[in-house]
Amino acid sequence: MNAFPAYWLRLVTSIAMLGWLPFLGGLIFTVFPNLSPFDTLIFERAMIGYGALILAFLGGVRWGIRLQGGAGSDLTFVMGVLGSVLGFITLLMPYSLALAVLTVGYGAHGAWDVWSGASGGVPGFYAKMRSFMTWLVCLTLIGILLARGLL
Repeated sequence: MNAFPAYWLRLVTSIAMLGWLPFLGGLIFTVFPNLSPFDTLIFERAMIGYGALILAFLGGVRWGIRLQGGAGSDLTFVMGVLGSVLGFITLLMPYSLALAVLTVGYGAHGAWDVWSGASGGVPGFYAKMRSFMTWLVCLTLIGILLARGLL
């Protein structure tokens, strides 16, 4: 049984979906470059910056969960920071390589959250939402790589 009302769970999921929109924009502007009002190079760097930011955010969420007595051990703090460092490194990479690294980083965080949900370390609704968002973001990033002809 969830401790949160259904409307709150829908709200949280809807807000999470808003966070996906920059990635969706990246896919649309890759497939249809003439629709983009942005300079391509600037938009690509912004996409990687946003991706690095979200990867760092996911690490921060894990810190928050752990600090509240949730899933993990002291290693959780190290792993949470490694996501931030990996995100920073993507800022220095070529666009396609950075997208691939971010995809792996999101997949790892998503798997971690789903596993934590299955073991009771995080709320089940959170693990379910993270599973959905991980698939959505990873498939979108892979779509960008496919549209660029790199996979």
